[in-house]
Amino acid sequence: MKKYILNIILPFLVTLSVHTGFAQNAGARYEIDAKRISVSVTDKDALPRSREFIRLDSTYYVGYYFEGMYKHERAADYLGYRNCILPLKRSLSLFEKDFVGNLKTSVTAGTPDARFIDIQQICTALYDSYSNIEKPDSAIWVLEKVKSWELPYDFMEYHIKSAWTIHRNRYYLGKYAFLKNTVEENEQLALNHLYQALAEGNTTANFYLAIIHNYLQNIDSTKYYYDYLMQNGGMSYNNYAHFKNTLGEFALATDNFEKEKFAFDKRLIESYYFLPTLYIMSGNSLRAITETNDIIAKMGSTPGFGWYNIALARSYLYNGQLDSAQKAIDKAAQFKELHLGTTLGQSQYDFAINVVKLLVIERKMQSIQFFNSGWWYSIKDLGAMTELLGQKFLLRFAIVNEFANNPERQNVIYTLFSSENVIGFDEIWNLIKDISPEYFKTFYQQKMQQEKRENVIRYMKLFYADFLYLDGDKKESRAEMENILYNTLLDTAHEKLFLGRLYEGLAKNYDNDGDDQKLNTMLFYLHHDYPQLIPYSGLKMKVKLTAAGLVDDQVNIVRSELSDCNIAWVSEGGPYTLLADITFEKKKDKYEVIYSARYNSGEIAIPSQHILFKKGKGVGKELAMRLFGSSGPVEMQTE
Repeated sequence: MKKYILNIILPFLVTLSVHTGFAQNAGARYEIDAKRISVSVTDKDALPRSREFIRLDSTYYVGYYFEGMYKHERAADYLGYRNCILPLKRSLSLFEKDFVGNLKTSVTAGTPDARFIDIQQICTALYDSYSNIEKPDSAIWVLEKVKSWELPYDFMEYHIKSAWTIHRNRYYLGKYAFLKNTVEENEQLALNHLYQALAEGNTTANFYLAIIHNYLQNIDSTKYYYDYLMQNGGMSYNNYAHFKNTLGEFALATDNFEKEKFAFDKRLIESYYFLPTLYIMSGNSLRAITETNDIIAKMGSTPGFGWYNIALARSYLYNGQLDSAQKAIDKAAQFKELHLGTTLGQSQYDFAINVVKLLVIERKMQSIQFFNSGWWYSIKDLGAMTELLGQKFLLRFAIVNEFANNPERQNVIYTLFSSENVIGFDEIWNLIKDISPEYFKTFYQQKMQQEKRENVIRYMKLFYADFLYLDGDKKESRAEMENILYNTLLDTAHEKLFLGRLYEGLAKNYDNDGDDQKLNTMLFYLHHDYPQLIPYSGLKMKVKLTAAGLVDDQVNIVRSELSDCNIAWVSEGGPYTLLADITFEKKKDKYEVIYSARYNSGEIAIPSQHILFKKGKGVGKELAMRLFGSSGPVEMQTE
């Protein structure tokens, strides 16, 4: 047995210690090489060992290698990865000085020696650390340094990693020396690297070619590379979901994202960011809230926490829970996010936060108008509205300035459903609707004629019709929307938000024309498919309210608040009237209000639910939101 162990250890020591005669302390290095055999660089003992190795010989790379790899293995935030860099860079420098020349002759492809494994780990970890703290120029420096050694085996996959780094940073024009002057030139540079990798026999390039061609919306090329990956292995369901989302095939996008949402890791799991948007489009914001809260609870404040909170804020927003949306987006804004293993970066992160913040402000303003149909007579409401207007102006000014400097705004934002877009189509509409209706009317008129993605054309048409309305062409806007309504086939299960915005747009047109019957019809359809949009639309839906049970001062406060809301209260039902029932009861020191709603046909609109409270203030407003599909806690903490 001893002879067997010696047969393993001695060749390893010889491999590690060869060519060290020039070292200042060959004995110390031999001792370090012997001791390192029993400890992995990722073991808990690696850090104290690294200090011992540095003390024995501070000119030998191994001590710094152990320190850097130990820290890299445990890094999960900005400081963690930043702290890896100094020892890894020192290790690389010392290794290069002593051993790179020997690697050129001792390394052969497929048979790496011990030194080769060390330097491969050092360079890979250093490249990753630079990338993870958004220092792509330093990451490229690592790649170029390894390339300059002219080794017979490209262990860093120079062309693959160069293409990835270029693509991730394609929009930082003029900031980094390795980039070209336009996004298009940068993408072509990335493609050239990948084609060279293919020519050298590295089929991993197919994986990245699919990503970049999808970003460029080269649909046929993207399909070709995903077909290859399906047949030969290596396909990512997450990336394929992005492709299907780009095509407007939302059911398949959802299915493929869901296949990868269980891949837990110390990084952003993109499925948990993009799936909530698809759930929102399907009218299922409650599922979006539940699943996003679950992943946040599971992963804690690791990379991805900020992205998940953006998704959570968006989910609360479309469910009508604005206070919760505000808390979630504030958490995202305060979190120092790391963007690991994803093409999403800091500029996209900041952009998504600002867009959701803007929507929260706008919804708060619309809520004031919904909760008090005579809000302009209220000093409190006027003050709140003025404050929100100031916040909106400053935030929109910042976003527009950012937009003006974004070289991707046309190809990623305006185009809709781009693979690198981090906000939903409805958020895009709310973002650009006040910028220049005349410009965007023309833009989307041209886009809907040029668009090759069949399932996306209807979204271009809806944007065109909406901008017609804003630009004063209301008659043409109505005609365009009616054309979409009567002549478009779509996935009604996954495109409820599209339908909701179409019904809302038509309702506004009919309201403008004084066509009450069609207005009420569209509001009925809107409540059926996406009721949470109604309180923010400025439109009044017909509701017949039946109240029963206890009556006292607190109950009267609730009923008064409810009656003040911007709702067309009627005494008789009708085919397009919502029939709401509320019952008040007293249970010890708490009140309970049981509420439900149905349509004239008998179909359940809002299933029976209840709210517990002690004081009536604020409950009537919350009850109004619940009648329009919002969710919330069972017990309200009222004033």
